[in-house]
Amino acid sequence: MDTIIIRFRYENLRNEAHVEFHTNTNSLIERFTAAALGIASPYAVYKPLFDEEVDALDQIRKSVLTPVVGEYEQKRDRLLRGFEEDVKAHLNHYDDTQREAARKIEVILEHYGNITDKPYVEETAAIEDLNRELTKPENYAQVSKLGLEGWLEQLVYANRKVEELMMQRNQEWAQRPDLHMRTIRRQVDKEFRVIIDLLESLVRVNGTDTNKDFIAELNRLMKYYKDMLAQEAGRRHPVKDLGAVDHCVIEPIDVQLYTGKPLMVVPRVHYRTEGKPTAELILGKDFDVTYKNNTDVGMAEVTVHGKGKYQGTKSTTFMITR
Repeated sequence: MDTIIIRFRYENLRNEAHVEFHTNTNSLIERFTAAALGIASPYAVYKPLFDEEVDALDQIRKSVLTPVVGEYEQKRDRLLRGFEEDVKAHLNHYDDTQREAARKIEVILEHYGNITDKPYVEETAAIEDLNRELTKPENYAQVSKLGLEGWLEQLVYANRKVEELMMQRNQEWAQRPDLHMRTIRRQVDKEFRVIIDLLESLVRVNGTDTNKDFIAELNRLMKYYKDMLAQEAGRRHPVKDLGAVDHCVIEPIDVQLYTGKPLMVVPRVHYRTEGKPTAELILGKDFDVTYKNNTDVGMAEVTVHGKGKYQGTKSTTFMITR
């Protein structure tokens, strides 16, 4: 049977995002009223549990780590604003190349909008995404031209420190016996699913106009947080760029003998990640190849194209002789 309301694994949301999600859905229910929606009975079970989860989060926020988290949150905001202001200053630089580099970086910054106004989880994700964009070789060349490598490095460090401290704070809380945040979250999610199931049943019984406006707004919320989780999953398992400096290594290809036919030599390709063993990539799974000038005597070119969890390209050459 088709799903009427968007589903996603909201149990995977971090504590702040989980409470924020349920706060928004609860506000939506209160605006339309549980009685008018026909969910008064399960809502009466859900609401006290949700209130208890809010109390639990308040306790987490009183953790001894909270002031440190706040300090790094403020620091990353200052660094981001400083980076943006430095780029703007270079737009009026006397050197044409400096102005052009600043213009290119400004286009990227404008794409991300006002990051510091975003909620915690969204801001953390946006800064990581911005860093990935700015460290692409063609963009990082512009960052370096403006002398902003240090700004970017410090911004990323502060952002990751915020995320690390938040995780530590949540782990600290998970070990405390008094409010059992994880248990409360599971109960809240269980009762919320009961509400969702009932809403869908009412639509199937009474027709598609039943609670139509409420369900449309709820689905917008569900999609927003579903997309948020997808973005976080992308950060945990990012696509690796074969074009990134020093990460992708193509082993030298031996000299090939001319045959009169295209020589489809498959190179051995490795990807290096700091702190992890070097991985040998597999043709067809991790990369594909294309060739240029690979028939006649002379210098041939082979280009590796990332696929799967790899992206980008890297080229090398080999010699064809008689």
